[in-house]
Amino acid sequence: MHRAVVFDLDGLMVDTERIALECWIEAAGSFGWEISPETCLALVGIDSRESRQALLDRMGGSFPMTEVSARGRVRYLERLRGEGVQVKPGLVELLDWLASRAVPIAVATSTQQELALEKLVLAGLRERFETIVGGDQVPRGKPAPDVYREAIARIGAEPAHCIALEDSEIGLRAAHAAGATCIVVPDLLPPSPEFEPLAHAIVPSLREAHALLATMLASGAAGA
Repeated sequence: MHRAVVFDLDGLMVDTERIALECWIEAAGSFGWEISPETCLALVGIDSRESRQALLDRMGGSFPMTEVSARGRVRYLERLRGEGVQVKPGLVELLDWLASRAVPIAVATSTQQELALEKLVLAGLRERFETIVGGDQVPRGKPAPDVYREAIARIGAEPAHCIALEDSEIGLRAAHAAGATCIVVPDLLPPSPEFEPLAHAIVPSLREAHALLATMLASGAAGA
């Protein structure tokens, strides 16, 4: 009986993952280091603390993490603020539909809350969500379930009654560990075969996710 929906942010609602990867590669290059796209893809979905450590593990201890991170962040913000934040197809219609039915919703993101709020403002989505939990507000980032558990608790729901919408394998693992049912809309990289079974469904866009949600939430309302 599903009654609430929790959204990931980057790659799921807004098209920001590609920009982030481009900015990391550009920043590293400015210091004479080359980061492969494959290395960047391995960081998708995890919070800034763990992504930095993962990058150091891959690049070696001499990698200028502090400098690259600072320059990459500046460039990332310049691009977001200059180019705007693009909303994924089907999102606005889905949010309108959920609002018309008073379905509780929340955001559970690996992004730090301050930056998540700015992205939502730039995308014109800030007023859509009262509950927004960032990766810096919980002890452990995705794939740990902490951010989902916190978001679900704040909207007064039970994990078993929640549907999570995710774009990454890391997010899928986090939502599943929290006890939520997860629909995956892949962005840069689909879940690996090892973790595909954790998903209720893997669909090409939020439009198909909307159709699934309509059925799943209707079943929950009927059983209420």
